[in-house]
Amino acid sequence: MVTGNFNTNIKYNNKIYHIQTEVIRGNVITQVFDGGKIIHSERNKYTNYTDSVKQHKNTEKLVKTGKFIAND
Repeated sequence: MVTGNFNTNIKYNNKIYHIQTEVIRGNVITQVFDGGKIIHSERNKYTNYTDSVKQHKNTEKLVKTGKFIAND
């Protein structure tokens, strides 16, 4: 199984958000951090490397447009 971890910093509304995607125990987990606090998380079953990249890129788009939903 090819796995990968991805990290991106995105600036939105004068804030820097850190996006991290990891493959852990058969799951792809993407999290958005604001100053070390997780404000959004998405978890899906790992199917392949391409889908992992897509999940990360989709989260990047959500952050760039302010459409991510913060966890309460």
